[in-house]
Amino acid sequence: MPTTTSISRSGRHSRSSTLSDASAVNAAGPPDITNTNTAANNSAKTKVKATVLYEDAADADELEPLVDLTQAIPLHSKKTDRKQKRREKKEAKRASTVPPRGMLDLPYELLYSIITLLEPRELFVVCRVSKSLRDFILSQEHLITRDIIAWRYPSISKCFRLPVLAQDLDENARRALNEAYGDALSPRRVNANYKHVQSPDPSLVCFCYTCRLRWIFLCIIVDFAHWQDHLDSGVQIPTIPRGADPDWNKKLVAEHAQVVVKALHSQLWYVRLLQAHLTSITRSIRRNTANQGNRRSRFRMTPSDVASGTDAFLDRSGPPTVDFPYNRDNYDMLEVFMPSRSWIKDEQKWVYVPADQHERELRLLERQRLESPSSTAVSQTPGALVPRSMIF
Repeated sequence: MPTTTSISRSGRHSRSSTLSDASAVNAAGPPDITNTNTAANNSAKTKVKATVLYEDAADADELEPLVDLTQAIPLHSKKTDRKQKRREKKEAKRASTVPPRGMLDLPYELLYSIITLLEPRELFVVCRVSKSLRDFILSQEHLITRDIIAWRYPSISKCFRLPVLAQDLDENARRALNEAYGDALSPRRVNANYKHVQSPDPSLVCFCYTCRLRWIFLCIIVDFAHWQDHLDSGVQIPTIPRGADPDWNKKLVAEHAQVVVKALHSQLWYVRLLQAHLTSITRSIRRNTANQGNRRSRFRMTPSDVASGTDAFLDRSGPPTVDFPYNRDNYDMLEVFMPSRSWIKDEQKWVYVPADQHERELRLLERQRLESPSSTAVSQTPGALVPRSMIF
């Protein structure tokens, strides 16, 4: 009995729940067939997509790699232009505030001023620092040397001018020289009496008197500077017997001539020669001043003059400076060798040979050739010494 009763109760409970579900269905209305079909379709599509993705993943190794060809669309408007200009202005301002890291980062005017303050010897050292500095100095060589000469060596440069190259002569000048000096232009008959100076090569420099003297004076600069250590220490310079020309002297004179040839083609080497001669002059004055037995008049030179590195003290009044050293024996008493100038007492100043002396001489030779061609041939003795009057 109790068991039957429990079953009946459970049956009543199940019937009551069924009735409640039926009533809920009746209240909600019939089921939506459309929603049921949509859910079925979605599930079917999901299965198809999963199948396609699986197949694509299986065939991924057989496909070529994808290349991204997308490009940014360029923006062009007034607003973007203004932003770009402001950005460029900020970057330029930031770059200008960066401190310079080397000499070449300095402004041109400042770098040029620094270079012109250097001595010619220091210019050669700076050229070996870097290729960029070397290129800058060589590109501005003419301007740099011009300013250095005008500041440091205005007087010495007027006494030691460069001879004119033979390749720069025109046909009229060559014809006038050939007719004036004749066979003396042959390299075998060029004056070779100076043992401490190599004779000029007519194929290299002009063979007029002016250019020959200029060549000789430049060679004396190099030779005089070479023996300064011997003169300071009191060591006798080797003497060369008359008629002899040892091999060591030939080699030395040829090396000095090569230095002069470099000066003919490079202004840096030319100012280097001027500096070497100024050094020789200061050492000679100091050496002879210390000699109590030598009471000759000389140029007044102070320590500040030597420290300045200029030839300003040579513009003062002093003894004649045209003592030509015909051989090395004259180096001992030679102090200031500055040819091509003379002191004018009435005007209290030095007067120099004009810079266009070469052109004047050629014009004179051409005029003589045109006026009297038969009388212009000059009997030029190849072994004759340069007249002393031509040194002034």
